Amino acid sequence: MAGYDTKDVAELLRQLGANDQLLAEAYVFGSVQGDGDDARKIAALHKKSLLRPDDEPGDYRVSAELKRMLNRLMRKQSSYRQLTDMGKVIDVLEDTVNDYQLSVIGGQQDDAEYYLDQLDDLLYEAKDNLNVSLDNMHYAISSQFGFVSTISAKVRENERALTYAQKLLTELQQIDPETCYEWMNWACPVELARKISGFIYWFNQTLPRLRFIIDSMRLSLFKLRRDEKQASLLRNMARYLNKHPEFEINETIFEDKALPKSLRFAAPMPIKSYINVKETAHEQALIEIVQSLRKLNSVTKPSARETSSVEVLDNVPMSFSYDYFEEQTERLFELTITTNEAVSAVSYWQEALPEWHREKQHIEPVAWVELVFSSYCKLTNAQQALIDIKPKGKQLAGISHNWSYSDIVVKVN
Repeated sequence: MAGYDTKDVAELLRQLGANDQLLAEAYVFGSVQGDGDDARKIAALHKKSLLRPDDEPGDYRVSAELKRMLNRLMRKQSSYRQLTDMGKVIDVLEDTVNDYQLSVIGGQQDDAEYYLDQLDDLLYEAKDNLNVSLDNMHYAISSQFGFVSTISAKVRENERALTYAQKLLTELQQIDPETCYEWMNWACPVELARKISGFIYWFNQTLPRLRFIIDSMRLSLFKLRRDEKQASLLRNMARYLNKHPEFEINETIFEDKALPKSLRFAAPMPIKSYINVKETAHEQALIEIVQSLRKLNSVTKPSARETSSVEVLDNVPMSFSYDYFEEQTERLFELTITTNEAVSAVSYWQEALPEWHREKQHIEPVAWVELVFSSYCKLTNAQQALIDIKPKGKQLAGISHNWSYSDIVVKVN
């Protein structure tokens, strides 16, 4: 543990203690919202890898390592199946989905909720483990394998990581995530469909990321090997020069009689690649150099600006698109708000039908109901918060969450 700083460990423990209530809610309720008053705390916990983004945008949940530790401390029943590779993960997920399907069909809600929770843990742990592995590989590349100091050790770590990443890519390419859609080939609840489709989307996004990491590893390995070769050449050159010196300066050269008298006891000549601006003796020379450089700057005259004429066209009236029945839907919503009563779209159509015939306007009742529904969907969030619609109809046989609507009732919230 000598490679870790005690301050970093203490900071992590302080994060756990200062945000105990937030972490407890994320563990007990499954996730927490990241766009509320605790947004800054959640961002700090995410940076410390204590929270991870959930499937829903804006939601965060505890990381797999922290949840596994809490499960052990709370003696909570967790999945006994170990996630070794992605192929076995798919098999375990398929078994869990089958158990969940049998529980839903049999009406066993408690068992279905348990298997859904197990499926959620398995999916999240599989994604979190692979994401952590990819993050570690990306950090190793970006830091140039800074956890080792010598170039030869960096090359070995890069080769080892590249071999692991290539084997992982080969394993993942043998899996077809589209087959997971067969798990939803029944009247499954929306929760299961959302989790499975989210897993498939994540899996398809992971392969390009892993390929990018492998390409970066190959480039990093090429640079490290080149640096290692250059370092080896420099070491060999230094070793050769130490063994075979071609020129040596005699330490008693100042006593040599063949040396001119002016150089025997001369002061050392300082050689610099820059001018010391603090030396007052150089001040006048520097001023003259700067002034001469300023005289060399030729002043460029601005070029004459070109002029051109602008043709002004007469104003042309634009045609206005007007829909008679869209205005009628607005009157329907206005009637609901002013009277504070629920109004049926079909009843409104029957009452307004004589007036529409006088205006030579006609619309079928089915098209009218569809127009009222589409006009409600076009309202702003504030307007939809003021009024609400309640469709009337019957559910279609053999299809879940699909209805045949015959009327729409508009009411005030």
